[in-house]
Amino acid sequence: MLVFSLAALFPQRLRNWVYNTARAPSGLSENTPLAWLFAPSPANLGFALRTTCAALLALSIAFWMEMDSPQWAAMTAWIVAQNSRGQSLSKARWRLIGTFIGAVAGIAFLAAFPQSPWLLFPLLALGAGACCAWATFLRNFRSYALVLVAFTCTIIVLSAANQPDNVFMIALSRTTYITLGIVCESALAGLFAPRLDKVAQQEIRTRLQDALCGASRSMTDLLLGQQDGLMRSRALLGSIPSLADQTEFSDIEMGRHSHAGDHTRAALAAISTFLARGLSFQRHMQATPHLPDFFQDRLRALSLLLSQIPNRLKGADPVAAAKTIRDDLQRYRSDSLQRSVDYLTEFERLRVLSDTPTPFMRELLECRILEAALTKLLLEFDVALAHFIATQEPPAKDHFHFDRHPEKDFTLALNNGLRAAVAICLGGLLWEVTAWPEGATVAMFVAVTSTRFASFENPVVASGGFLRGAAWAAVVSFFLVFLVLPQQASNETLVASLFFPMLIGGLAVRAPNSIGTAAAYNNFLPFMVGPANHSRLNELLWFNTTTAVVFGIGLGVWVFRLVLPFDAAGERWRLRCKLVRDLRHVAASDTPCTASDWIARSGGRLAQIIRHAGNTPDATTEAYLAGAMGLMTVGLLVLRLRHVLADGSLTEAQAEPVRTVLESIAHIRGYTLEPAQNATRALNQLLPVALSEGNLSIHLELTRVISCLEVIGYELETNATFLDTTRRFHVSSQQHP
Repeated sequence: MLVFSLAALFPQRLRNWVYNTARAPSGLSENTPLAWLFAPSPANLGFALRTTCAALLALSIAFWMEMDSPQWAAMTAWIVAQNSRGQSLSKARWRLIGTFIGAVAGIAFLAAFPQSPWLLFPLLALGAGACCAWATFLRNFRSYALVLVAFTCTIIVLSAANQPDNVFMIALSRTTYITLGIVCESALAGLFAPRLDKVAQQEIRTRLQDALCGASRSMTDLLLGQQDGLMRSRALLGSIPSLADQTEFSDIEMGRHSHAGDHTRAALAAISTFLARGLSFQRHMQATPHLPDFFQDRLRALSLLLSQIPNRLKGADPVAAAKTIRDDLQRYRSDSLQRSVDYLTEFERLRVLSDTPTPFMRELLECRILEAALTKLLLEFDVALAHFIATQEPPAKDHFHFDRHPEKDFTLALNNGLRAAVAICLGGLLWEVTAWPEGATVAMFVAVTSTRFASFENPVVASGGFLRGAAWAAVVSFFLVFLVLPQQASNETLVASLFFPMLIGGLAVRAPNSIGTAAAYNNFLPFMVGPANHSRLNELLWFNTTTAVVFGIGLGVWVFRLVLPFDAAGERWRLRCKLVRDLRHVAASDTPCTASDWIARSGGRLAQIIRHAGNTPDATTEAYLAGAMGLMTVGLLVLRLRHVLADGSLTEAQAEPVRTVLESIAHIRGYTLEPAQNATRALNQLLPVALSEGNLSIHLELTRVISCLEVIGYELETNATFLDTTRRFHVSSQQHP
């Protein structure tokens, strides 16, 4: 009777659990220990179940096909499974491409250097290093494809080193494993991911909504002179490169016919320009001696308008709200233009009536400069809103295209290539010198680890989870190999035994704090269990293989600490030197880059500094970020001065002080206040000229020059220590003795 009542009770409890989970899908707090395991969200549980089934399906088919190493099929299913279908499809495609090229390269290497390890390993290391260096220049999974070329070639060469006659079959087998794993994962993921285009469109809308809301909040604080505006602007500028890269996966989900991804990248670029102009505007207000009360009232009105944008965009119909916001901004811009004309009219009237400039004329000039800046500022936000609308309501016959190519960092690429090459040479040397029977396995996983993480900016941190995941896989595989699997005699029971360990790994992949560890655990668990059709992994073989795998991964991680180890302070200094060098180049070149390119490049530098800072940036990092943003503002204004000079409206006497300022910026060496002093001197020289200039065209150009010089002088003086690249940058010594 008790057994019957318990049996009846379990279904009821199960129904209650499902009901409560549906009503409160968040379950436990994300910060609760093991919340990802005991209270997973439906999405995370679905991902874990789907990918586990895909991996076991690939393993079962590999058994049925009598493959010699079926574990690689299951490993591949876990490797290509990502958080979104766009990411999975992209990774699967580029993994196939990298595997095919790597297989061909492996056959060619072994055919060219049979039984010649002292030639084979150095050349193999050079090839892998070249792939890792080139991968540094690429984004997303294109970089992963080149890495795959490197370690697929290495794996095939090492697997066939003792049986070179079978190299073609080994390469063909590996390609078959990879293809099978990709097909199984894609098939199951496709069954449970319908209407990808709708989901991708929703993700794009949410991404842009968050960026637009963040930009409006940042600008509200900047206009009101609050410090939070600077912090928010900096964080958003640093995140925009990553947001733009993620858009590629939404492109894949929406199909080639859609240009929503292009509009998204254009909107993010406009938001970057909006924030950069906002920072310049704030600096201009700080440098202005006095702002009239009527202009401050205008700022408060605009701040109120911008502060309402987040609530409006987060409403039931964000597209309609965006259109209404554009109308409001258009009215404000028209009002600003009218006020600029009124200021100019009043300025001209006073200039005719007065023989000498008056303080009120200076106020009118400053107000007109700021009104013009506000107009350009709001225009960038309007452009971002227009592209946001285009992502949700595509225009007819849309052929819009927008993309930015990442900057090529040759120093980072050289470091990455050298790390991978040294690691592969070290693994090959260890195998050749020790003649360890499992030396090929060690060298193989040294190559896998070193090439997989060589293109990361900080491979020490990135590869740490990889080693922890391999250790966890070794622990779990020990219990499976020694306790569970010896009691079984069929492939079906093997699959059943692997189900729960893999399911737990799939849940851990979706936990923010264990992604790297869980991914490695899922990848290596099938390899360490070693499933096969006609044999079982015995205790001795498990110890030899597992020890070799963990040791090889550990050796690869150790190489990252030994060969050109990552140094956050050194990287910040290198980025600082590049920022200063870029600024000098912009000031010296007659054909500089565009303003949008400059902002994108500076935003990328900011993102790198933020990534290097980790979760707890110190005071030095904060100072670096402030200096980087200051130089971004200066570069933007230098480009504007370049355009004024190229226009040719100024006389030679008026253009000469501007050229002096640009030349002093172009020749910055060490600590110097000369560029700031030249900017102040040019401002004092041109301001009276602008106040008394009768030619309207020249007067307007001089106004643009004055607006730039006010901010440039302020920023160059504030960041004089940051511009001194002859010494380390310390917060305590920002004021030069």
